[in-house]
Amino acid sequence: MKLSTKTRYGARAAVEIARHYGKGPIKRKDIVQSQEIPDSYLENILIALKNGGIILTYRGAKGGYALQRPPAQITFLNIANALEGRYVPVDCLEDPEVCKNTARCATRPIWQKLQQAQENVLKSITLEHIIKNETATAGSDFCI
Repeated sequence: MKLSTKTRYGARAAVEIARHYGKGPIKRKDIVQSQEIPDSYLENILIALKNGGIILTYRGAKGGYALQRPPAQITFLNIANALEGRYVPVDCLEDPEVCKNTARCATRPIWQKLQQAQENVLKSITLEHIIKNETATAGSDFCI
């Protein structure tokens, strides 16, 4: 699976918002500045994260963005699904009717294993894991 720029930027934005968990909302301009994400692009990403149940938005002078749940409860699978939709390596996994060979396909189990492996990896990493790892390796570069 190749993740889009939207998902990579969205993951970085979610990590930045997670860093402020419990401290109040973070402003979009602060995310733009710290993560070097184009403002107009970030706006669309934040809308998708909100619609995906990842973040909350607050209006007003003290407004901004905050996580909807604790960082330990938000996985990278949640983020990827909010930004990309559910990942399916081949169409027949989502809709067996798209292929007349689905019932006897020799390769379909491979695609099922691939999908499950990718989901398991993304599901196993939370925003809290990233923040704790970042703290443990302070001074190291961080990239998603």
